[in-house]
Amino acid sequence: MKKLAKKLACAVLAGTMGLSMLAGCGSDKIDGTKPLITGGEETITIGTGNLMLRMNQAQMASYYAMMGGSTAGMWEQDAGNGKTYADTTKESVTDQLKTMVLLKQHAKDYDVTVSEEEKKSIEEAAKAFTEANDKAILEKLAVTQADVEMLLELYTYQNKMYAPMTADVDTNVEDSEAAQSKITYCRVDTGDKQNEDGTTTPLTDEEKKAKKNQAQAVLDKVKAAEDTGAADMDALAKEVDENLSVLDTTFGKDDTLVDEKVKEAVKNLKDGELCGEVVEGENGYYVVRMDSVLDRGATDQEKLSIVNERKQEAYNDLIEDWEKDTKLTVDEKEWKKVTLTDADQYTIKQPEVETEEPVETQVDKDAEDKTKESTETAE
Repeated sequence: MKKLAKKLACAVLAGTMGLSMLAGCGSDKIDGTKPLITGGEETITIGTGNLMLRMNQAQMASYYAMMGGSTAGMWEQDAGNGKTYADTTKESVTDQLKTMVLLKQHAKDYDVTVSEEEKKSIEEAAKAFTEANDKAILEKLAVTQADVEMLLELYTYQNKMYAPMTADVDTNVEDSEAAQSKITYCRVDTGDKQNEDGTTTPLTDEEKKAKKNQAQAVLDKVKAAEDTGAADMDALAKEVDENLSVLDTTFGKDDTLVDEKVKEAVKNLKDGELCGEVVEGENGYYVVRMDSVLDRGATDQEKLSIVNERKQEAYNDLIEDWEKDTKLTVDEKEWKKVTLTDADQYTIKQPEVETEEPVETQVDKDAEDKTKESTETAE
């Protein structure tokens, strides 16, 4: 399993970082050995910065292509504040690198190190990257194996620092803070009618009355059920109108997606109780049942979200404090020579990797499936 995991790690890394040039003569040749970011004993080269920039560019192009679009012409577009998307993307890269430098500099505060085994893996992966790309592409990127190793080392520190930096965060969350209720509802829409010419027309009073009567008919059927708490509201709604449907949702006190009138109508209901009247909300009449005043699954999930928010806030606060105490300088003059245009495009390349057919346990297979899912998401 350990040998297989290493093979998978190399395959994922090569798939993520293997770049091949697609088109265009691109920008003038840059000197990748020049410093991009300096601070303390750390120096990040232009080559390392350009590598991260091209990874972002390639991933963005891949995403747009998957969505049926393209990044063509995007980089020169105005992104606000007098900056282009190329400008903001490059700023994002330097911001990320500065954060990663700070994490490396403060790693000793948390007894975080890069082990010899990790260093060896980084060296092997960087070597695999340089061997997987044409010499001309590496020269155009101004990237050396050392630049790749630096970026991978920074990523390693980043991955290892989050846990200790957030270890002291309070993970206790009371039910009252995270409480989520679950309701089932049928909504009869009273929004404006869409006309053939694209315009809209508000419903007449008669049409609204008909809609309310429809909702009342659904409510009456649910009330007539032997057990309103277990009644199939969707089936009953379709007896009134086959186009009606019933949904369920969970919400908390600060939820803004559930209609406020609905939240008010169910606040005093108990588990399984039906709201005795049709609720008139914004652009709809509702028939609502309270399924769970405190839905355990949704509440526990909300607790996890709250803890994650606390951790992210603590992490961000530390980074901000370190930024105030550390002078990191970006060589904007050299960075300006690195251009992001349609003339200089890159794409993610999937190299061929030999695979073995090991004997797998179910745990092995699950781990591989998760690795595959993570790779597909990252791409």
